[in-house]
Amino acid sequence: MKLIQQQSGLSRRKSRELIDEGEVEVNGEVEEDPFANYKLNVIDSLYLRGHPLPTYPPRLQAYKFYKPQGMLCSSDDPHYGRTIGRFLRSEGFIGYSWAGRLDQDAEGLLLLSNDGQLIHSLTHPRYEVEKRYHVWIEGRLSHAEIGGIVDRFMKGVDEDGDLLKIIEGGVVSRGREHTQLYLVLTEGKKNEIKRLCDAEGLTLIRLRRVKIGPVGIGDLSPREIKKVSAEKWKELKKYKQKALAAGDS
Repeated sequence: MKLIQQQSGLSRRKSRELIDEGEVEVNGEVEEDPFANYKLNVIDSLYLRGHPLPTYPPRLQAYKFYKPQGMLCSSDDPHYGRTIGRFLRSEGFIGYSWAGRLDQDAEGLLLLSNDGQLIHSLTHPRYEVEKRYHVWIEGRLSHAEIGGIVDRFMKGVDEDGDLLKIIEGGVVSRGREHTQLYLVLTEGKKNEIKRLCDAEGLTLIRLRRVKIGPVGIGDLSPREIKKVSAEKWKELKKYKQKALAAGDS
């Protein structure tokens, strides 16, 4: 049901899952038909998992958030309290979701929005949204070693039929005990950078995402949230428009 997606900021798939699970109530009745078509002007109450959703059009917005190490990219977890979902609700971000999932031990930029279609367009691999990472590798690598690693990463590493690759990479800095590289990906398969490093026998010390599409992390500190500028908001909406033009929302 597009209405749940629109009013909650969730993805289409997650909205349908919650409807199938009987977690949506419209006008006091459980709605189990994901294809039911409601208009806001005929709805008196709308609940998702017992939480009331607004029955008027949301003001669509986007924010950037610095996810710290140790925070889990999950709405809730019965065994771990430090999740993004709980943090966002505590900050008043009801109905928001995020684009750019990061592993628990990784850190850096996530984009938050109450526009489910925008989140979908930034997340789906078919739209090839560029994501830039800074990675810290153990040891001081030579420029020749770095060049070889980047070349192999760009050609792609086959892992049991799964092709892992970057579209761009290079050196950021070389210290005594570590080498900092930047890597740019468009798909972002599960643990992709870690798997690439493992394939090269590299020890990954730290992983930080610094950019998603046109939005950079800037001077954000861990756990800090900042509204995306009007200029960047316009650029982000181009991804959504591309998805809608393709008939995919």
